[in-house]
Amino acid sequence: MLSVAPYISWNNVEGELALFDTRSGAYHALNASGAAIWRALASGKGEAETVDALAAAHDATREAIADAVRTFIADALARGLLVERAA
Repeated sequence: MLSVAPYISWNNVEGELALFDTRSGAYHALNASGAAIWRALASGKGEAETVDALAAAHDATREAIADAVRTFIADALARGLLVERAA
């Protein structure tokens, strides 16, 4: 199960999502696509549920959305923005 790392705070800023890492002081800006993935994951949806929700709301192939979600998750985990928790 994925969750937002406890040291990450986030806010909407002019149509994007701004993430702040309180450990390092680093800011990360997410575009609309990244923000949609972030919000889904932050609400407790898993990878498959996030793909399903985005596929229903956007005009893109499910495969393209699944690739984007996988890439986003891998990057967010590597940067410490998301963490894996036991279910």
